[in-house]
Amino acid sequence: MTARFSQGKYSLAISDRSGQAFPYPEMVREWTGAWVHISEFESKSPQLELKVTGGDPQALLHPRPSRTAPVVLVLLPNNPFETYAAASGIILVNSPSHGKNTSSTVTFRGPIDVAPGSGSTDDPVSGYATPPDFDGISGSNIIKAAGYTITVGRYTNVTTTLASEITDTTTNSGITLTDGSSFLTTNDKTPQVALIGSELIRYSTISSNVLGEVSPEATSLNPSWVKRGAYGSTAATHSAGATVRNLTNPTNWYYFTVDTDTATVGGILGGGTVSSGPVTLSA
Repeated sequence: MTARFSQGKYSLAISDRSGQAFPYPEMVREWTGAWVHISEFESKSPQLELKVTGGDPQALLHPRPSRTAPVVLVLLPNNPFETYAAASGIILVNSPSHGKNTSSTVTFRGPIDVAPGSGSTDDPVSGYATPPDFDGISGSNIIKAAGYTITVGRYTNVTTTLASEITDTTTNSGITLTDGSSFLTTNDKTPQVALIGSELIRYSTISSNVLGEVSPEATSLNPSWVKRGAYGSTAATHSAGATVRNLTNPTNWYYFTVDTDTATVGGILGGGTVSSGPVTLSA
C-alpha cells in the first residue's frame, strides 16, 4: 500500500533560498529544483533559453524586377497629318499627349498588313501597308524608314521679333516681343511655344508683349517667368530683331518637313490609319 503524505496545512517549511520558515502550502518548486516561498519565486530567464534564428530574409519568392519598357507604336487619330500650306513640305501631326521632345526621330507606319506581308500565302509575315497619298504628299515618303526629326508644337504663320537681345544665360523672365498681340495665350496652365531659331520657349500668357506662364514658378512676384530651352531644345543667344514664331498646343501636336514632296493646297488632312514609333521596333 502506497504511503500518503500530509497536506501540511498547519506545517512550516524552510525556504532553500532564504532559510526562513513559511507556511508549507505557500511553497513552490523553482525551475532549478529549489523549494522556495511563492514570494521568493523567480522564473527562468529567457536568456537561458536562446532561440537559434537564421539570417534576415533577403530575396522575394516571386520577384518582379523593374525594367525599362521598350518604346512601342502609338496609334494616331484617323488622318493625323495636315499639310501646312501650298508649296510647303511642312506636315503637322496630331498626336494627343505625345510626350515627345524636339529633335526626336519618329518613324510613321501604315496599317498592319499580314496577307502575306513579306512572306507567302501559306506563311505570312506581318508588315505595314503604305498610307494613301494626300494633297500632293506621297504616302511612301511619309513612312520613310529612317523617320523624321520633329519639332514640338503646331506650326503657324504667326511671327514677330524680339524687342531686345537675350543670351543663353538670360533669366527666365522679362522676354519681350515687338508685338505679341497675335500670339495665342491661354491664361491657364495650358502651354504654348515661342520658337526662336531652334530654341523653344514655353509660355501661356502675354502682358504688355512680355511672355509669361501660369505655373508654380510664375508667382505673383514674378508673373513673367517662362521656360527657356523647353521640350528638349537648348537655350541660346538671340539678337534683338530675331524672328519669333508662335507654335501652338505642344502637348498634342508636332511637325516635320517631308522629303521631296510639297503640298498642293495646304490645310488638307490625310494619312488614314497611321502609327508613330521608333525607327527600330523591339520585341
